[in-house]
Amino acid sequence: MLIDALSAMSNEYRMMILDALKEGSKRPQDMEKITGLTRGGLERHLKILIDCSLVEKETYVEEGRAKVIFYLSDEAAEFLERIESLYSEFYKQIVQRKSPEEYKKEQIKILSVKIDKVNESLKEIERLKQSGDIEDKEYLDLKVQYVNDLIEYQKELSSL
Repeated sequence: MLIDALSAMSNEYRMMILDALKEGSKRPQDMEKITGLTRGGLERHLKILIDCSLVEKETYVEEGRAKVIFYLSDEAAEFLERIESLYSEFYKQIVQRKSPEEYKKEQIKILSVKIDKVNESLKEIERLKQSGDIEDKEYLDLKVQYVNDLIEYQKELSSL
């Protein structure tokens, strides 16, 4: 469904994955480097993208070992291209009719939503940690990523 795809795309890390896959298929270790995610974090994000048909997975054997690559189907690539084009046109129209003050308010609102989402993610990894559903290393890696995101968003907010 459309809502599932749009929901999946609302996450910064999943958008990083989609952007990387626009350039071509990638192995998990390639995407770990691009996103800074641990394997477990990457797998969770990839599952969401696969479940809504934005990403596809192919398993093959090389030198007697199973290997995996991820890629965008032609349909998913076209879908993402159309969304970017539609949004670009929409954004141009909106910016042209807004005053600098309105634009600033909009940016503050966007950053506030991003900060709220990161705070929700931090609460979720705390919950996962307390329930034992996440390993210490993955917990720390995710927490560092989310805190760094918060710092970046706070800097952007203070510059407005």
